[in-house]
Amino acid sequence: MESITFIKQFPVVTFRKGEVLLSEGQPSTSLFAIQTGFVKVTAIDESGVENLLWIEGRYDTVPTEKFFSLRDTVQFYYTALSDGAYYDIDKKAFLEFARSNPDFMAEIATNMSSHYDDLLLRINSIEQVSVQKKLVATLRYVAEKLSANNVVDFTEAGLRLTHSDLAAMVGSTRETVSLELQKLKTNGLIYYDKASFVVYLDKLNI
Repeated sequence: MESITFIKQFPVVTFRKGEVLLSEGQPSTSLFAIQTGFVKVTAIDESGVENLLWIEGRYDTVPTEKFFSLRDTVQFYYTALSDGAYYDIDKKAFLEFARSNPDFMAEIATNMSSHYDDLLLRINSIEQVSVQKKLVATLRYVAEKLSANNVVDFTEAGLRLTHSDLAAMVGSTRETVSLELQKLKTNGLIYYDKASFVVYLDKLNI
């Protein structure tokens, strides 16, 4: 693929879980192509509450919304959800290569279309009325992003989400989310312990 060949010429930077890679208001001069690990994209509201918007993972290039934007600053916060690494791409070089290479531009269009689909799934998850439905939709969103299989183990895929992480995703408390997760586990829709977090997509319906 044109994109892989191009991206691999740039230096690799490692990151640790919890590290802020990009902040709102920061100049947008680089693009990060994730090699390993996961990054959460969040916004902070007027009351200081962090709201998770979506998750980026392996092969994703961020910030996607800044590829061709006329705005020169980052709009959201990009924070590592796990340890990992990314290719640090010079945005100017990226744009010049894209404009001169139709195949690469076609890849970008495909990736942006997939990103749009992800956003629609995420919007659907946060628009659900009850915490349980929000949680189910969010688990489905994350699982489908990680794998095309019906049985998806988040931990095996390298993503360790805590109950607090999930609470932030659905806009609820950790205690409430823990109760709802236990119900889903009891009903056989998910399974989790200290070593794994499994979602059964064929059973997980809103």
